[in-house]
Amino acid sequence: MTTEPVIIGGNSHPELTRRISYLTKIKQIPTDVIYFANKEIKPIIKSTIRKKDVYIIQTGLSDTERSINDHLMETFLLISTCKRSDVNTITLIMPFYPYARQDKKDKPRGAISARDIANLLETSGIDRIVCMDLHCAQIQGFFKVPCDNLYGFVVLSKRLKQLLNNNDDEYVIISPDEGAIKRAKEYASLFNLPFLVLSKERDYSKKNIVSKTSLIGDKKYLDNRIAIIVDDMADTFGTVQKTSDILVEKGARGVIVVITHGVLSGPAIDRINNCNSIKLVLTTDTLPQDNNMKKSSKIETVSIASLLGEYISRLCEGRSVSEIFDTFKL
Repeated sequence: MTTEPVIIGGNSHPELTRRISYLTKIKQIPTDVIYFANKEIKPIIKSTIRKKDVYIIQTGLSDTERSINDHLMETFLLISTCKRSDVNTITLIMPFYPYARQDKKDKPRGAISARDIANLLETSGIDRIVCMDLHCAQIQGFFKVPCDNLYGFVVLSKRLKQLLNNNDDEYVIISPDEGAIKRAKEYASLFNLPFLVLSKERDYSKKNIVSKTSLIGDKKYLDNRIAIIVDDMADTFGTVQKTSDILVEKGARGVIVVITHGVLSGPAIDRINNCNSIKLVLTTDTLPQDNNMKKSSKIETVSIASLLGEYISRLCEGRSVSEIFDTFKL
């Protein structure tokens, strides 16, 4: 007998939850979250989920006043509530994994927060987790339960192909640092474009400020071309803004920024709007972007709902997950 799947959405990204439920035709269970005056929260699931396969959709940030920690606590409580409700399985769909940049101990007595979050999620009761473009792929090894890491490249590349319009000699792929080289190679290989690498030297005595930037590769490919910076995320856009200006100074005629996770906190929107070098920021809706797009005409979003919907459908039917990437070929 096949177990009935149901979807439960957290408060971080209700629109993404609705899209996935619509595309998969899987029932979304209504929930509510009570916020108390002392900042405590209490999630309530309003319909029976006994013996169901539950898919909880909750990303790391929202466009409300709620913090990343508010959504994390909501996630832990939703999972444990499902567990106590005698469900069959719990799969957490968390496109943007919080604390992902804290994946190693970079200072004595420093926390490895990404590992601690994994421990807390497992203790709460998940049976599987799926994320998208983890900042460090090794985070998958922090989990004892299955952890799938999907790639934003799959959906972003389709829109990028439309923008390129087969004008290969007008573009060049840029890896903003050594850590993004693999991603840059994937884009360069797919579109048959040259790619260059920016090497950064940081002054850690001045709060991680980039003190020197050099370009690795044949600089002729930058002359009078649109530089396409590809990375997993951008937060305050300080480094991206400086990188864009450097690329234009070195000969590029403009910059397109392609990122999976548009965190865009603090002064990010102002920096995007005020940077003449940046022509477009192409991102996904792993995080809500509606408010950001209202504030900047340079921001464009590609939805991951169809990709996550296909993932959930394949899990429900016992089909291969890895074949998703064949389904979403250009």
